[in-house]
Order: sequence, then C-alpha cells, then structure tokens
Amino acid sequence: MIIATMTPCFNTMAVVAAILAVAAQGSCQQNTRTITIQATPPSDLSKKIDPSFTGFAFEESSFYNYSFDAEGKPNSFSQNMVNSIFSRTGGTPILRVGGTSGDHGRYNPCQKSPTNFPATKFGPQMDGGVTVGPSFFKAFDNWPGAKFIFMVPFLNTTHSNTLAWAKAGMKHIGNENLYALEIGNEPNFYSWIKTGHAAEYVKRYTNLQDELKKSIPSLSGPKKFQVLDAAFGDSTGLTAQDLFENGLSKVASSIKQVAFHYYQGFGPKTLSDLQGWVRHSTTVNKMKNYTPHIEYLQKNHADVDFAITEAGYNIGGKKGGPTLDSNLATALWAVDFQLYCMTVGVNRVNWQQILTASLNMWRAVESKAGPATVSANFYSQPFVADFISKGGNTQVAKLDVSDDSDGTLIAYGAYESGKLARIALLNLNLWTTQNGTRSHVDFTLKGLPGTSKQAKVHHLTAPGGALAKDELTYAGLEWTKESNGIGKQVRNDSRVLDLKGSDMTVRVNATSALLIVL
Repeated sequence: MIIATMTPCFNTMAVVAAILAVAAQGSCQQNTRTITIQATPPSDLSKKIDPSFTGFAFEESSFYNYSFDAEGKPNSFSQNMVNSIFSRTGGTPILRVGGTSGDHGRYNPCQKSPTNFPATKFGPQMDGGVTVGPSFFKAFDNWPGAKFIFMVPFLNTTHSNTLAWAKAGMKHIGNENLYALEIGNEPNFYSWIKTGHAAEYVKRYTNLQDELKKSIPSLSGPKKFQVLDAAFGDSTGLTAQDLFENGLSKVASSIKQVAFHYYQGFGPKTLSDLQGWVRHSTTVNKMKNYTPHIEYLQKNHADVDFAITEAGYNIGGKKGGPTLDSNLATALWAVDFQLYCMTVGVNRVNWQQILTASLNMWRAVESKAGPATVSANFYSQPFVADFISKGGNTQVAKLDVSDDSDGTLIAYGAYESGKLARIALLNLNLWTTQNGTRSHVDFTLKGLPGTSKQAKVHHLTAPGGALAKDELTYAGLEWTKESNGIGKQVRNDSRVLDLKGSDMTVRVNATSALLIVL
C-alpha cells in the first residue's frame, strides 16, 4: 500500500511528512472507503469524451459585455478565462449565445447602440422589449478559435425578423465558425405549445428552417441546426422521440444536436438545504428526466448529439430571498454534475452566464451586481478540463466506493486506450468553519495499473469550507480579475506520489475534491 513517499510539485515546499496524499485540516471522524480497480475496463465505460465537452452559454444582452470591456476593447479577461479551460483539453470553445430575452427580441438595423437594455444596467428582459442593432453582432469577432451556437428568434409567427437577425449574425460568425444554429429558446413556454403538440412544433420549426436555408445558402449543409432547447422542468411532453416521430426524422441529416436546459433548482436557503442540493443522489434523480432522450437518440439517431446548452446551479427568479450559491459547495456540485453527465451520454454542457446573476462563472465587467470578478463556480471548470485531458481518447466510468448511502462520496475514472489514466474523488459532505474540526475520508485504491511509477494529486478546496466564496484554489491556482483571468500559483498543495505497488491511500477532506493523474 502506498501512503508515504511523496514529493512536492514545487521546491518551495520543505515539509510534507505525516501527510497522507492530501493535507487534512483536522478530523473529528475517521472514515475509510475502498475502491477496487478492475483489470479490464468497466462494461459501462462511456463513449469518448469530446475535448470541447464543457462550454459556456451567454444570455443575449450579456454576451456583448462578456465580449467587450468597459473601454470597448475585446475583453481579454473573458478570453483568458475561456482559454484557461481549453488549453487543458485542446478542445474548441463552443459558446452558445441566446436565451429568452433574445427569442422575444427584435433586430433593428437602424439602431446605433448594441442593445437598448445594456446588461450592465438591466437584467434579462424575459417579457420582451429587447432590440439589438448591427453593432451587437461585432461581439462575435472577439473570440478567436471559438465556434458558436447561434440562437435566432422563433417566438414570432412571422419570419422576417428572424431572417434579418440571422443574416446580421452570420456576417460576423461565418459558416466556418458556426457550430449550430439554434431556432428559438424554451418553446415549451410558447403560448401555442400544449401537451402533445410535437407535430405543431416540428411543422413550424421546419418551415422556418427552410426559410433560413433559402436566405443563407450555407445553412443547407448537413448538421447545421440545433433543435428543441427545452426548459428545465418541461411539462409539455416535448420529447426527442416525439419530435422525430412527428416529422423531424425527415430533416434528421440537418440536425447536429438536440438540446435541453438544466438547473438544479431555485436555490437553497440553509446549509441543510444546500447539503441535499449537492448530493450526488439528487443529481442522479434529476437526470432521470433527461436519460430517456439520450437513450432514444443513441438507439435511433446515433449521429445526433444530446447537449445541455444552458446549465446552472440556481435558476433564480422565483421563491424570493437570499440563497446559498456560488461557493465551494456549488463548485464541487458542478464537477460531479459534469462527470456524471459524461457517464450517461451527454455530449456537452454549456454553463449559463448572465452578467447580473449569481450563477456566473465570472462577471466580465462592472455592473449593477458588482465589480468584475471570478466566481467560486468557475473552479469546477479547470478540474473537469484536466480530468478530460488532451487527445480526445478519454472514456469515463463511475467507480464503486463500496458505501455511499449518504450520497456524498463519489469517484470517477478516466480511461485512455482501456487503461485507467485519472481518478476524481469527491467528498460532498458539507463542512464550514462553524462545524469544528474538518472531517475526512480515506480512500484506498486497490489494483492500480502497474505501469505508473508516480501519481500527481491536485486539490479543489478552500480553507473556509462549503460556503467559501473566495480563497478557492484548484491545483494551488487562483483566478482573479486582478490577474486578468490567468491562473496564479498561491498555494503549494499539489503532490507527486511515488508508486511502489498496486495500492494507494489518499485522504479527501469534507467539501473538497481530488484529481489523481496516473
């Protein structure tokens, strides 16, 4: 069993004796779990994970302020935040631009300002009234190397506004940078949608799709469109199967992906609520609403992807009062959510960005919500990116931790060419500085491949525990507005373990996660 020989990743660390694989900050309870690594890959190993799996989504008006800084220059802070993720995977940033405010909005070719509701002063206009001018679409010019999911309005019964909007946007995006054209947003809220109205949706969707192809001939190629984008908690019965069986199969070659939106809910108000919120079992139960769509596509339309194009921890907007969000606990939830999505066949996840909202990964410029800043939620992203890694050969499986009746201890394995390459361990048991000594769990990993001589161990943690909004680090790195979105080394807590056998033991503190790279 490997417990000891441990070398700091950085020479500035002088003492590491008596540390298990992670620096425990104290314990009031000793817990152990054993994970047995099988000699052959698990039978439920996922398909290969796209290096572009994790992406971002921008609410319509907010996109402009994420793209330009306060001086009207390309926002290098935003660019660096995105590059911090994709430099780790080698993937292409896939950025979705759209949402309800845009779907209700109009294009005004004579308007001088980018939008009549600038995101620095206003929240999303969910009931209409937004207009965008030609200068709005210049925001697409500021993301070198990115591809876009570009939403055009679908709510209107006439097509002229949509066609003008699409032409103005595509002039800046270009066919080569279009990942998919999204027709409308959350149609289950449209007044003409009722339960069982899949045929009506398909009819209107394909009619508009035809008009777009005529207006912009480059859209006539295969795999140019995204369909559905159903809201979180859709009660209308708009399913992937219903759409394809009611006529969408006739244009299946044009569909790149079926999209749904996911939010964990309306936000907990107490630490007890937060604990239930972030449990792995809570996420598994919520994802049961999505897996039938995934399974249908895999069986009947295997070349059509399933994407969660708008995701967030807290949907907001209802059930008023302060909620516990954007903290270490929600960042860890975002790690677990994405890794679990990989195991059930989700092709990609786009994290929602609204300049004035608390669910952000970062706030790009100063607004009525506060100064530009990096949110705690962002720290999930470099962890997930390193778990995916480069090369495009990663497959994922959930590992058996032997006992997780509480829904707080989770392990995932990343396999390359059938061999275990990385392990993610999460301890979602919530701890705050008010709870006394920080508890931990010791994970014993048995049957590790003998080809690895060393293992690197990286932490996602914060000294303040579950509710911490700052002092978070991943692999000792911190991202701030002051560093312009470039990770800076502020803590030397990563370790290198010398492996002398097939077993090792690591310690994971409450409200933290480890990434082991073999």
